[in-house]
Amino acid sequence: MSQVPLIATEEENTMESSICNMVILEAGLPGDTWRYCVEREQLAERSEWFRAMLIGPLAPAPSDPPPVLKLQHIEKRAFDYLLRYVLDEPINFQSVTTARATLDAAHQYLCPELARLAVEHLERNLNSNTVLEIYQGLSLYANYVTSSFNSPTAPPAPGDDAGEIAAVCTRLLLTCLDVIDSEPEAVFSQEHFEELSCAEVEELACRDTLRLTKESILFHALDRWAASKCKRNGVEPSASNKRSALSDNVWYSVRYSLMTDREFIEGPMASGILSSEESAYIVARILGHTENQEGEEVRSSVNGPLPRLTNNPRIDVRMYEDQNCRISKSGKKECQDNRKNRRKECVNQGQRTCARIGNCLVRVLACIFD
Repeated sequence: MSQVPLIATEEENTMESSICNMVILEAGLPGDTWRYCVEREQLAERSEWFRAMLIGPLAPAPSDPPPVLKLQHIEKRAFDYLLRYVLDEPINFQSVTTARATLDAAHQYLCPELARLAVEHLERNLNSNTVLEIYQGLSLYANYVTSSFNSPTAPPAPGDDAGEIAAVCTRLLLTCLDVIDSEPEAVFSQEHFEELSCAEVEELACRDTLRLTKESILFHALDRWAASKCKRNGVEPSASNKRSALSDNVWYSVRYSLMTDREFIEGPMASGILSSEESAYIVARILGHTENQEGEEVRSSVNGPLPRLTNNPRIDVRMYEDQNCRISKSGKKECQDNRKNRRKECVNQGQRTCARIGNCLVRVLACIFD
């Protein structure tokens, strides 16, 4: 615990006046705090928030020794930078963690310039390893951003401190989403993903612009998050409890029909999060056998989110594949013809369809009972 000492004065009356004007600010969580002995008037002249807290109607009465105000809502190092900013001292962030905490403080104390400095440091150090720490909770400060379209917002009016902070936070949020879109596999594999809020998980999972090479990566990340949520709530991380931890909209943001049959069976299907009816229909769809009578009967027996199932590639994945594979027009036409022939063959092989689906279910049941 550190403390800035009082500055001694030569004249006794000046000293008494100075003591009455002092207050001790204790910032940080209990047991992990820093103390600052500061002049009320000096801070009140530079910040409306400090003016209300230190000389307003709710300010503590002068005393000797000075009264102590505990600020447990702000991280100690973030408050240190806030105090430096208010006193016009240089700001040099040493870590992403401190800069992110300082951004929280700048938002709470309405310091747009401090927020800008924190955002600039975070942007310089933004990568797949730091993005979730920066992204977490950031949407609370930013202007509304949709999951699919990152459209710019109108600039804030002059003197609008809250608007200026929202503008720089929105810029940072969009940059975070770009990093997550470009490196989702590295991002989703991190433990910090499990600390995101339910709304943040849904925001990321439902993005059409995720450049995922395998949809199972997203499913396993959701599975881990749901298990962590169950543990935080003190309930068993069973398949049913994990299914309830997230909405069907999130679980079906995974493009299951883009998986291979083995990938789906050994992952989502074996987890038990999806019902047996859902799994049976998805396997049939992966194999391309949902156009026959048996496939339609399976679908008709399932109520719930199956209509949300899609086999459309995510936007960036499709663009990435088109750019790198450079498929010619003739090659595309050949692929389309092959798909048509495959569908016709599937329609004429209803019995084989049921057998393959049955084999898949048997394999899953064997894994479960083993």
